[in-house]
Amino acid sequence: MIWRIIDDGPRSAVFNMSLDEAISEAVRKKLSPPTLRLYQWDKPSVSIGYFQRISDIDLQYCGAKRYPLVRRPTGGMAVLHSSELTYSFSAQTGLEAFKGGLLKNYLAISGALVSALRALDLDARITLSGNGRHRSPLCFKTPSYGEITVRNEKIIGSAQKRYKNGFLQHGSILMDPDVAELHNVLKKYKPDRDICAIGTIRKNAPSVSYSDLRKALKDAFEKTFNIQLLSGGPSEFEMNRADELAVKKYSTKEWNYRR
Repeated sequence: MIWRIIDDGPRSAVFNMSLDEAISEAVRKKLSPPTLRLYQWDKPSVSIGYFQRISDIDLQYCGAKRYPLVRRPTGGMAVLHSSELTYSFSAQTGLEAFKGGLLKNYLAISGALVSALRALDLDARITLSGNGRHRSPLCFKTPSYGEITVRNEKIIGSAQKRYKNGFLQHGSILMDPDVAELHNVLKKYKPDRDICAIGTIRKNAPSVSYSDLRKALKDAFEKTFNIQLLSGGPSEFEMNRADELAVKKYSTKEWNYRR
């Protein structure tokens, strides 16, 4: 079976979320194959979860630092995207690999992520406890069920959006961020001892490069799901739809400040 990988470059916060949703829509409509997209952000940017309150964020601080803010279509909590590699994965739930429901889908993708990190000599593990309740407004403070840790530190934060016939999952793989700055974007929340509970690739494997991580992810997805990933770019439909979503949804206060 052949799926697609889009090995993308840096894009804006608004367009990253718009393109992820556009690809997911194309996949669900069977206009595109299941797609793994790997990308970065053109400047440090804050994303917040679909259900998160905007009051969690120190908007004055973000404005002073010129951090763009965008609300994700998926759940989870706040992330400051800087020195990281972001992945998104879109598929139909009718595929044999994804017929098991949300948790089984989540664990299947987590399995591929763990395999990628282990190929880079990181002792990655899947968290099999926690239910996500009483979580910090900061995504990386507390691992929840199915997420990835190295030495008990959360190193990949992921979230999933379910649709009737498919899903979109995306997440952040921290390379070498300014961990203290992750806390500064949050209102009424200051760095504490939990800052040490955030893992990064460079802290655990200093020689690993972005290209190493991209290759390891591609290889791991192919092996985990017994498929072939062919490189490609977004289709004309996906780019046009992303442009539309950027204007009508992800750049609007109605979406980003809705809660």
